[in-house]
Amino acid sequence: MRRILILLVAAMAAAATISCGGTTTAQVPTTAPTTTVPPSTTLDFSAIPVTAVATNKANRFQDLAGIAAWTDATSGTLSVDDLVGYEPYRGTGAALTYAAAWVIDQSPQRDEIIEYLFGEDGLHVQLVRLCIGASDFTTAAAGHYTYDDTVGNVADPDLSEFSIEKDRIIVEILQDALEINPDIVFMAAPWSAPAWMKTNKSLYGGSLAVAHYGAYAQYLIRYLEAYADAGIDIDYLSVQNEPYYAPGDYPGMTWSVETTKTFIRDHLGPALEMAGRDVRIMIWDHNPVDNAGNLIDFPVRVLQSAETAAYVGAIGVHCYTGDDRDMADFLDNLRENAPDVEVFMTECTASTSYTDLEQNMEWSIRRMYVGAYARHAVGTTYWNLALDPLGATHLGGCGNCTGLVSVMPASYRTEADGYVTAHFARYVRVGATRISVRSFNSNVLAVGYLDDAGTISLVVWNDAAARGVTILWRGRRTTVPMPANALVTVRWTIPETE
Repeated sequence: MRRILILLVAAMAAAATISCGGTTTAQVPTTAPTTTVPPSTTLDFSAIPVTAVATNKANRFQDLAGIAAWTDATSGTLSVDDLVGYEPYRGTGAALTYAAAWVIDQSPQRDEIIEYLFGEDGLHVQLVRLCIGASDFTTAAAGHYTYDDTVGNVADPDLSEFSIEKDRIIVEILQDALEINPDIVFMAAPWSAPAWMKTNKSLYGGSLAVAHYGAYAQYLIRYLEAYADAGIDIDYLSVQNEPYYAPGDYPGMTWSVETTKTFIRDHLGPALEMAGRDVRIMIWDHNPVDNAGNLIDFPVRVLQSAETAAYVGAIGVHCYTGDDRDMADFLDNLRENAPDVEVFMTECTASTSYTDLEQNMEWSIRRMYVGAYARHAVGTTYWNLALDPLGATHLGGCGNCTGLVSVMPASYRTEADGYVTAHFARYVRVGATRISVRSFNSNVLAVGYLDDAGTISLVVWNDAAARGVTILWRGRRTTVPMPANALVTVRWTIPETE
């Protein structure tokens, strides 16, 4: 089934890719592992209870019973070493597209859905991706838009017509979300510049005209400022959603390696510095391989320009081409050639064509979560936060995408992507350090984090049969009975007296 999903998504990408689509010079290293002081020999393991919750077809965040007490051991299914640390965790979530905002805003349960998406007792979304202007996920009434559309595509170099008014329901939902979780991390990506800035004078296809590079940099800064004025501070700014794909039925535009270098080096980077905007520039925001299966080296080539790289803090990756091995190779290549640039998995989606919860979860775990985090990715955003059950609220592009939740006329339900998101976002704090976790069973995939409170959180995918997963930590072990085909979060806290 997983292979079928891979082939389906690759085929969709070939025809019409599913899109969501201050000083900026500091790069945040994901760096080599660091080690801390040795563990205390007097640690009281009897005072360290272990808890676990599981999700599969039969369970939804089900507390697991029968977890064994810590005992002496030298081997286990998973070996955990919290004294080896890697990169920080930046969060999980999805995109609040116009379509997502609309289905939430139209619901009589609007406030309850927002509380569920962002509250600690719900999915507790930590990371939100935003579209700068419209993507394919908008409504017919709102249409495809940017923030400076002019009659007859008359040039507006002073941006006198600039306004984010069309994003009103997006902004209002985000303001409510920040009341629930004030620590949300935001990233934003444009689909198209205003048509008057482009070579073909259209929101569809084309590229940014060289004469308007400076104006477009200011346009993006105006967006950051307008959102900041509304209380929404953008942390990561992508240059372009899917720069190698220019759709004909929703906004988009193409960039080459050279135009990306020039725009960042000579325009966007310096303009952000001058404006004092504390935002990290993101590049790529697209797939790992082309439709022929060739590894794409766009981000590595952009970063070969030292002047451009000085402004770049992140790389975005989508899931829509290739298989698990292609994604692993792409992430390994980024790690080898850009070790000091954060990598985010910025877009993926389940499809209404597939309804099997466990297979959909496995797809994401292998490509966008555990498999990616093991290769130094720091966070993940799915596509839409919310959609109607059929994925029909769109204008062009994907016609069968799903959200973290599906919103019906008088109710809502959590989809597979929502459960995967929550198994991280509910239990792993933003800023927690990824720690060393080794699996000695190919059917058990795991990633682990240690936060400032001393809590260790393991997110584990138990493929196939139910089994007891034995966790080895600091010379002791505990066994967690895990259901078949289940996503499980296991947690324990190191006593403060250590």
